[in-house]
Amino acid sequence: MSGYLQGIITGAALVVMAVALVAAARPQPTVLDVERINIRESDGTLRMVIAGRDAFPGAFFKGKEIPRPDRRHAAGLLFLNDEGTENGGLIWAGKKQDGTVNAGASLTFDRYENDQTIQLLQNDGGERDIAALIISDRPGTPMYAMEGDKPVAREEAMGGAPRLFVGKSMDRASVVMLQDQTGVPRLMLKVDPDGTSSIDFLDERGNVLRSIGPEK
Repeated sequence: MSGYLQGIITGAALVVMAVALVAAARPQPTVLDVERINIRESDGTLRMVIAGRDAFPGAFFKGKEIPRPDRRHAAGLLFLNDEGTENGGLIWAGKKQDGTVNAGASLTFDRYENDQTIQLLQNDGGERDIAALIISDRPGTPMYAMEGDKPVAREEAMGGAPRLFVGKSMDRASVVMLQDQTGVPRLMLKVDPDGTSSIDFLDERGNVLRSIGPEK
């Protein structure tokens, strides 16, 4: 190797070392300001989106994004499965406008290729608020189908109904409510704010058929 070529190589190595030392000595950023972060696997599959309100994404099916302008009211995280399809999320929002509070948060877990089956919900309207665990029944068929490279909603796969509510209701009662497959309450355990308690049996229209109180 000529002395000239050896000198170039040595000089290049010194430059690389100097750059590395400067980078190591440079303070690492402690704050990152962004509107949206996409978390992807090494093959490019989208697995999570973290976004503010204005940049919050739509729904996802097989890696394709479906516009959802109705979601632009909250910030949060959107979870996607191994195939790039939405399977849950965490959102939160809160503000007071014209003296009225409108705030809340929701953590959801979806059935495969369908809607949420588990939800932790908090909704605050100021004078009235709710906090609950909600279990829902959903169809086992996908909510979307691919037509070419575009996801299209399947109406027959929509729907489902809540089956279990455990939480604090708008009237500040502690409630355990079991519902039938159409979402109609059929059995309710309830403790009112004043301590009054009851077990109610309801018909297919939600009317009380029988109520059991603490009296013997």
